[in-house]
Amino acid sequence: MLTPMSNIILVAGTYYGGWYWHDLAENLRTKGHTVFTPTLTGLDSWDAPKVAINLDTHINDVLEIIETNQLEEVAMVGWSYGGMVITGAGARAKAKVTSLVFLDTPVPKSGDCEMDLVPDWLQEKMLRECQDGLNMQPSEEFLLYESRMKPHPLGTKLQPLFYDEAHFGTLPKIYVNSAKPGEVSLFESQYQRIANEPGWTRLSLPFGHDLYRDAPEEVEKIIIDSLN
Repeated sequence: MLTPMSNIILVAGTYYGGWYWHDLAENLRTKGHTVFTPTLTGLDSWDAPKVAINLDTHINDVLEIIETNQLEEVAMVGWSYGGMVITGAGARAKAKVTSLVFLDTPVPKSGDCEMDLVPDWLQEKMLRECQDGLNMQPSEEFLLYESRMKPHPLGTKLQPLFYDEAHFGTLPKIYVNSAKPGEVSLFESQYQRIANEPGWTRLSLPFGHDLYRDAPEEVEKIIIDSLN
């Protein structure tokens, strides 16, 4: 069966920009899909913003893509922090949301902020990496792993997300839990929680948190399957 052509928005994680999705986006475009890979506000330069940027700013970045391009239907994919963004954008979009794919992400209930949903050690790391009170700086270790990382606004981690949970429950959603054998994913508790919530299909892959980098073919297949 042929996959219908879709509008797809790919949202990357903390410190990352739209460049993360380059190969995936090209593959999806080759298959006829229209693909958007936004670099969210404040993540496009080493000159960290001097104004506060919060989660709503990034949600509005995605909603603006939908409105500017007059998209009537849209699929969204979020990795890591991107799950916070597509939760808000998916719940608030005026366009029909055909699917939401969460790649090892936090899954907020209405009123949660991301800082509520990560382990204590990661909370401490985020705060430690924010020296100016506004932006977290990627560590030397992170930059050795991926030199294109940029400062990330701390406000996106601290702002609670409020949305219509009943409407969100009606949207088709896929959650991909990722952990290497013998390890536990960052968001295991949320992966277990959503088993009892409406609209979710849950999958699990034996890879690290950087899911597209570790398993590009598997991720692409999951996204394409979600469009049917």
